[in-house]
This record gives sequence, C-alpha cells and structure tokens, in this order.
Amino acid sequence: MTKQPCDYLLDYYNGHLSELEKAQFEKHLESCAECREELLELEQLAEFMPFASDVIEPPNDLEDRVLGNILRNENMQSNVETITRKKKRSWFLPTAAALLALSLIGNAYLFTQLEKQGEMVEQAVIDQVIQYVDLAPVSSDARGTASIVKQGEQMSMVVQASQLKELSNEEVYQVWLIKDDKPERAGTFVTSQDGKGSVVFKLNEEFSKQDWDTVAITLEPDANSELPRGEIVLASEI
Repeated sequence: MTKQPCDYLLDYYNGHLSELEKAQFEKHLESCAECREELLELEQLAEFMPFASDVIEPPNDLEDRVLGNILRNENMQSNVETITRKKKRSWFLPTAAALLALSLIGNAYLFTQLEKQGEMVEQAVIDQVIQYVDLAPVSSDARGTASIVKQGEQMSMVVQASQLKELSNEEVYQVWLIKDDKPERAGTFVTSQDGKGSVVFKLNEEFSKQDWDTVAITLEPDANSELPRGEIVLASEI
C-alpha cells in the first residue's frame, strides 16, 4: 500500500523520518493547509501533556479501556486509500484526544500511587506500649486500665474504664496524673449508655519528663475542675 504525503504527519511530528523524508514532507507542508492545521493542533495538545512525571507502570488494560471508550463509536475503514481527508481528520482528533486522556489518567494514577505510599509510611509507625496498669476501684465497682503509648516521637496516655456510674446534669469523669500529692489534669470524658468511657491524652514535653507516681479518675460536678473536687473512682500507682 502506497503512503500518501499526508500519511507521514505523525511520523514527522514524532521525529521518525529520515532527513530526506523530513525534507520532502516539509516541502509538502508548504502546499497542504490541512497538514499544517493538524500539525498545529498536535503541538497545542502537547502543551497540556505532563513531562515531569516519573514513569510508573499503569494497569495492563488501562490503554485498551480508555481508547475503547473514546473510539467505540468510530467507524474504522479497512481500505485506508478510500478514506477521504474529512474522515481522516475525524479519526485524527479523537486519537490525539485519547493520547491526552491517557497522559492525564497516568498522572492521576501516579498521584494515587504516591498517596498510597504515603499512607503505607504512616501506617508503618507502630504504637509502642511503654507502661500499662490496671486501675483499682476506690469508691465503685468500676474497672479500668491506663497505658503510656509511644507513636513515633509522640507520647500519649490512654485511659479506658467500664462499669462506671451513670452521669447526671453536668457531671464528667476527670483523669489526673499525680506527683507528690500534686494533681495535673490529663483528660475529661463522659460515659456511653453502657457505662464505658475512654480518653487519649497527649503528653507534651513537660508532662513526658515528669516522674508521675499515680493516675486517678474522679467523678467531678462539671468539666471546670482545676483540682479534684469529687470522689476518686479508680486509681493506681504508675
């Protein structure tokens, strides 16, 4: 099958022609307005395609699915020589659009992969339990635990309790860290309907350096207590 001068457009754009073929096609361009227009459209499309993305391997069927959706309604003729310039142009533009769509989808796929990698790195930070104690009931039948957990550079105290008395009005449960009989607030919580409650208190640098000797939970009349005012419900040495 003999190729017509216009059929060399994509090879010319992609730099696949020999020097002789390139010179011949450029001479053809001087007299073919349609080829000049299509070449300009190719160059304009190229301005929107990303060049800085790292190469990654997309799903095997990505290209087939995208091109299939875009070109599904295109009538492909088996005899290229009988295709008119008008039909050739209607094939050319969707194909160029498909290439652009593939490039954009490739960028979206890359962004998704990078996000997943970031999530994997984040998930790789494992919680480490530094200390764990069972809280002893003092004035109730409640049960509870307290633990110091380290995640990366962050230290936190996690307190969980169950079988707690139902709260009324503005009552809350308050967690305290105590050293030498001096308490510091370490979180406030209310209970669920089944008498359970928990709190996670992030220990800043000042709290982390302290050598606390006791952790306690008190039942407070409201959330404004700067010092314990209510009865101690659970407590333990740490």
